[in-house]
Order: sequence, then structure tokens, then C-alpha cells
Amino acid sequence: MLHSRKKTLATQKMLGEGAMDRSSPGRAPCVLAMHGFTGTASELGPLLDAIVAAGYALEAPLMPGHGASADQLQDLRFDDWASAMRARARDAVVSHGRVVYVGFSLGSLVAMHLAAEAPPGLVGLVVLGNALTLHAYASVPFAAFERFGWKMPDAYFVKVRAADMRDRAAAAKIATYDRHPMRAAQEVYRAGKRVRGELARITCPTLVLHGTHDHVCPPKNARWLAENIGTRDVVTRLYANSAHMVAADHDRDAVARDVVEFLARL
Repeated sequence: MLHSRKKTLATQKMLGEGAMDRSSPGRAPCVLAMHGFTGTASELGPLLDAIVAAGYALEAPLMPGHGASADQLQDLRFDDWASAMRARARDAVVSHGRVVYVGFSLGSLVAMHLAAEAPPGLVGLVVLGNALTLHAYASVPFAAFERFGWKMPDAYFVKVRAADMRDRAAAAKIATYDRHPMRAAQEVYRAGKRVRGELARITCPTLVLHGTHDHVCPPKNARWLAENIGTRDVVTRLYANSAHMVAADHDRDAVARDVVEFLARL
């Protein structure tokens, strides 16, 4: 259901009770984790727990416009999110020498965009539920707006549920906005097109993870990414019991194990 800004400001709220952001000391490589659109670090909670338990340094900040109110996200652009994470990545390299980007959904696009710049200190990339394309229910309307040059209104789409997950109990732990700011959501669609053209420049070892029941970003994105990324050191894992938020869904233990093994190899 779409709402105008006036109505949204009076009714919007945060859903869930998970951690907004996280930071933990540890050894290199430092993991810089990037959450999804309208989300927080809670989307990656079990995975971040495993990374910290394995002794690695962790930075999982909120991206601009997140963790407060959805209207603060509405007029931000992809470059705003990328610039903020680029600065955090530089700090991580200064502190730890080596960094691994871990990105989920919108965060996957930011992580891949930054990885394509081949920054000093980057030694690995992990992408979960990558958003290189969106399912048709989202991509078709956005494509129409782009094709005909229509201006996206200042509108908000109220979520049917907090998280695309099969584990309903775990979904209650996800802290997220209760609605999508549509102008900002269009930026995610545009960023997918932009990052698809940058993949050939990514040369670091890469781990691609995706839930087979993802209703936000098609599972075929995982295979397409693996076939078009610049590095040949790429491993793909699909998880049969998980939807979009694969790091927190039924396969969370397997996801955490695969990522920690990847970090150990690096």
C-alpha cells in the first residue's frame, strides 16, 4: 500500500528489535559488513556472531538514512551509501591492513561497486542475496519509470512483512523500517544496472551466497554473477531452506560456516 509523506511521517515505525550496527576488535582481515535496503546489521546477525567468535575484527555500520525514520532515506542516492562505506573501508585498512567486504542485498551492490575500484587492502568479497536484478514485481514498474522518464513521487510502500524469511521466529529479530521509500528504492534498481557493468573489474576472491526461495532478488543472480565477475576465484553456494535474508534464515549456520571457512582461506 502506497502512502504520501504526510501520512507516513505520522504512522511509520521500526520493526523488530535486533542490533542496528556492530563493531568488534579482532585480527585481520577486518570484515566490513554492509546491510540491506531499509535494514540494519540485524539482517546479518548470526553471521556476524560467527565472525566475531572466530576472532576476526568486525565493522557493521548503519548506512546513511537507515536506523532512524524512512523519510530520512527517501532522498539519498547510491553514491551516498557507497561514499560512506568507502570511508569506513579506508579506516579498516588503516587499522588492520587487510579487509573483506561482506554485503547483503543493497549492501552487496555497494560492496561490489567498491571492490571494482580495486582498493588497497581488499583481500576478499562475500555477497549474499545480491541485488544485481530484482524480481519482476519491483523491476517492471521501475523500468517503466526509467523508460518513460516519469518522476518517482514522494511515496512509501508499506511492507507486508518485516523480512523475506522462511523462519518466522527469526524474522522478529530483524530491525528494519516498516515501509520502502520509493525514490530510494528506485536507486537500488538503478544501482543493479550500474554494478552489472562493473563486475569484470572485480579480481579478488569472491564467495556468492543466495537463498533458493528469495522473493526479492532472483536466485539466478548468483549464477549470473559467478559467470560474469572478473575473478576466477569464485565460489557459489545456494541454500535450499532460505529466502532473501539468507544469513538469518533456516540455513544461517551453514552460511556462517561457509563464510568463516572463506575468511580462514584468505
